[in-house]
Amino acid sequence: MDPINILVLVALVFLMSANYAGSQKSLKGKMGLVARRASGWLQSVPPNVLAFSTLLQFLGCFPIIDTWFLGYTPDSYVRILFFVLFLLFSFTQIRSYKTLKESYSTDMLIYKNHRLVKNELYRFIRHPQYLSQLLADLCVGVALLSSPVIILTLLVGFPLLILRAKKEEEMLASHFKGDFDSYKKSTGFFLPFI
Repeated sequence: MDPINILVLVALVFLMSANYAGSQKSLKGKMGLVARRASGWLQSVPPNVLAFSTLLQFLGCFPIIDTWFLGYTPDSYVRILFFVLFLLFSFTQIRSYKTLKESYSTDMLIYKNHRLVKNELYRFIRHPQYLSQLLADLCVGVALLSSPVIILTLLVGFPLLILRAKKEEEMLASHFKGDFDSYKKSTGFFLPFI
């Protein structure tokens, strides 16, 4: 097994456990505090697509799976750079959901005591968690030379997370009314000021 793949595998195990702990904490004992919960396919499909992408990432670490890389093989320095970027974006994703504190949930919902978070990365963009998730997935795809991960992220993950983020914004706008509108005017959707 290639050394970069070993590093990715170790990082995936660590990051998976960190994300699992955060998702368990997000709903534990809080279901009675839910004021509004979204329904429909945007509630379940995007997380399942991201889980499938994570499975492809794990499989891409092992040489038994030929993942083909668009007919181009970057040198080790490029792969290491993308591995480092994968770590950076993964930690940004974790930091993003930790910033939400008690307002964080893996489901699309509004708690009765929900607060609109406007600090840290949320001062500049409204969905840093989704953006960093997408960038981390793209970077790990390059680090592993896995075209399936890159293609799934670009063609399926990216559009689904945009739709999910728009649905979340509808819920937030309905709950926070004018406060969310002014926040929306001062921040970008996925990129600052855009």
